[in-house]
Amino acid sequence: MSHNPRRLADPIRLIVSVEREVVEAVDSLMEQGRYHRHRNRAEFVRLAIERELARCQSDDFDGP
Repeated sequence: MSHNPRRLADPIRLIVSVEREVVEAVDSLMEQGRYHRHRNRAEFVRLAIERELARCQSDDFDGP
């Protein structure tokens, strides 16, 4: 999986909708400055998706 969002080999735009409270929580974390890897919401979401995929794979997720 990618580690640098500016060097994606085959990027695809993904549009998602989430509750306002989720976006506000993400913004709050980024404003605290403790989470320096998250430069913007899109990077936060990309990393969250990659972590969830890794977690599912480690849990022997069989998929559909």
